[in-house]
Order: sequence, then structure tokens, then C-alpha cells
Amino acid sequence: MYKGYRLSEKLKQKCFVQRLANCVYLRTDIIIKDSLPMKIVFLLFPVIIFSQSRTMTKDLNDVQKKIFMNLLKEDAKVSVFSVQHQLYLDSIITIVPKEAFFWQQKAMPLFKQRKYELGMEYLNKAVELDTTDHYKEYRAFIKCLFQKNYTGALSEFEELSKKYESGTVMDHPYSFWMALCYLQMNRFDLSRQYMEKAVAFGRKRDFVNPYEMFYLGVIEYETDNYSKAAAYFDVSLKYYKDFADAKYYKAMSLLKMNKNEEAKVLFQESKENFEKGNSFNEGNSLYESFPYQVFRFTYAYSEKYFK
Repeated sequence: MYKGYRLSEKLKQKCFVQRLANCVYLRTDIIIKDSLPMKIVFLLFPVIIFSQSRTMTKDLNDVQKKIFMNLLKEDAKVSVFSVQHQLYLDSIITIVPKEAFFWQQKAMPLFKQRKYELGMEYLNKAVELDTTDHYKEYRAFIKCLFQKNYTGALSEFEELSKKYESGTVMDHPYSFWMALCYLQMNRFDLSRQYMEKAVAFGRKRDFVNPYEMFYLGVIEYETDNYSKAAAYFDVSLKYYKDFADAKYYKAMSLLKMNKNEEAKVLFQESKENFEKGNSFNEGNSLYESFPYQVFRFTYAYSEKYFK
């Protein structure tokens, strides 16, 4: 998952499909915190669908069941990002129109293709049909990371938090995503408050998330607390030692403290780590950038400060 980022065995044993959720986001009582290669996830998609087909088809007659299963088999042969996949799902939905899962499946690849408005139409339908709030928390996550609809995401997470004090989505507690929303709205005090809640959530479960520590560092950096920011980036790097983004912002913090030579060395290390792919490694970072994530243009623009 992350270099140096270790989860407890207890947490590893607790999981099976949260990481799969990046692709299929199935309703399940078993959650996985370990990362799976994306190719494996897509290979498992038809297996998971077929395993749940009995429940989905319990009210269908034999002819409908046969058509349904054939559609699933044919759909498994095409890319989830293809128009053909959308058409197969349309046909499946005519047979099982009240299955929230298939509405969400229409939405998921559209978000990853940045067709946010279209995807939200289908996700709203999934939320309407779902009685578990499973897709509602997914929608709140989508509004935060993909749509950048921070007010909308906060409204949903606040409502969900009243019902699920320890609620999580996409490997993080609700408070993590709420902190990102406030961060992107420059409401740094509230962002700090919610990110500290996310850190406390992890510590109760015996792990430290390097991204949460990174964002605490970013918050301190943005509020001119450069020494404190550097300390948080150090903690992030303890659990993800080649994390380019943490090194970049620590280098920027060191510059602000007039530690120019140390900053230059760290900036160069950050560039090298970035070129090796040691940036954000969350499943959805394949499709959407995280707040304050570094890119090549970040280094190109900042180079002048480190000469």
C-alpha cells in the first residue's frame, strides 16, 4: 500500500471489499484495508456480481433469470469505461430496476471519466433505492473528491455522522473527508479540527495514516506555523518514507524558516521520489487529484525558489 505504512493484523483480518469499492463499491459487512492491483479488481468484478446474482434474481422468472445472467456474462467482456458497458447496464436495469447497485455501477465509471453531472444522475437514483446509506456515503465522497462540491459533501457527511459516529468511506473516517472540504474552502481551523479527529480515529485502531499527517502539515503551513508543519511532515514520512508530496511541502516550510540548504536537498529528493511514482497512492488517485497533490508543473514553478 504505502512504503513504510503498516496496518495492524487485526485491521487486515477485518477487511474484504473496501478497496474493491474503488471499482465496484458493493454492499458488504466485510471491509478490506489492503490495496489490490487494479487489474485484479477488474478481474474480480464479474466473480463478485455472479456471487450476488441469486439474491438479485430471487423474484425473477426463469426466462428473466436466463436473460439477466447472459447480460452479466456479456458485460464482463467489455471495459467498464465503454459505452457498451452502459448499454448492458441499461438492459440489466430494465429487468431489476430496483437494484441500487446497478444504478451506482452506471455512475462509477462516469465519475472516473470526469462526467460528473451525468454520473450524479445515476448515483442519485442508487441513493434513492438504497435503504442502508451505503451509497449516500459514497455520494458524499464523490462530491468531495471528484465533483469538488464541498458544501454539498459537508452537508451529507454531517447528516451521516449523526447516525454513524465511526463511519468510514474509502479507507478513511468521515472526518477526513470533511477536513479536506474545509481545507479547500480555506477554513483552516475547522479543517484542523476534523483532521485531528481522523488521526484520533486511526490511533484508537493502532495505526497512523501518512496522508492524514500530511494534511495536518499542510494546514499548519497555510497558517504560517512552519516549524509545526515540518514536524507533521516528518511523521508522515515516518510512515511513507519516500512520499514526494510531504517532502515538497516540508522543503517549502524549511525555506520559510530560512533553512535554505536543507530545503534545497529535500526539494531535490522530492523530485526524485515523484519521478519514481511515490506520490498519492490511494485507489482513486488514479482518476482524480487530491488537494495539495504535487505534479510536474509544481516542481517547474517552484524551482526558482531553490536556486
